[in-house]
Amino acid sequence: MEAISFKGPSAEIKQRNCISINKPNEEVCKNRKNMPLKDLLVSISKKLMSYAMFLTKNNEADALDLIQSTIEKLIRNKETLKASNQPMAYAKRILRNNFIDNYRKEKRMVSIEGNEIEISNEGSQDASLEFHEMLQCLQNFDETDSIILMMLARGHNYTEIQEVVGDISMANLRVKANRARINLANCMGKKL
Repeated sequence: MEAISFKGPSAEIKQRNCISINKPNEEVCKNRKNMPLKDLLVSISKKLMSYAMFLTKNNEADALDLIQSTIEKLIRNKETLKASNQPMAYAKRILRNNFIDNYRKEKRMVSIEGNEIEISNEGSQDASLEFHEMLQCLQNFDETDSIILMMLARGHNYTEIQEVVGDISMANLRVKANRARINLANCMGKKL
């Protein structure tokens, strides 16, 4: 779908989701952030946290390491980031690739202490079992529904979730979130 930009009495077809403003050669794109690099990186890192937590199965330390390595790569490739029409999607792809690379590295390494780790449940056993049941249910969900639920659980609003998920209308996002909650409750045998 092409966006129409208006320059005086005529209209021009521009890049998808872009609108040309009165100044020549300037466009404001729906997904492009026209801000200083530092502010853009802060905004991106906040929005990537839920996705990183999803990938690392709620391990906050690993998620923070993953975001840090992603930000380092974004800084090294700042020209590509600035030129991107969808910087959040670009950052999300780098984060996912970092996660896959780290997973492959860890898979090759064998931990000597790994065989001597005691399994302990902190907190009540019921809460731990319910948490594991929820994680098993989430594995059956598609990636979009899992991201929506994780971001809602972390306190993000629908606008922030919409930027991470991608091209989806706000109404469709709310419907997907409601259906994901219902499906999770049904999977866990709870009433919503």
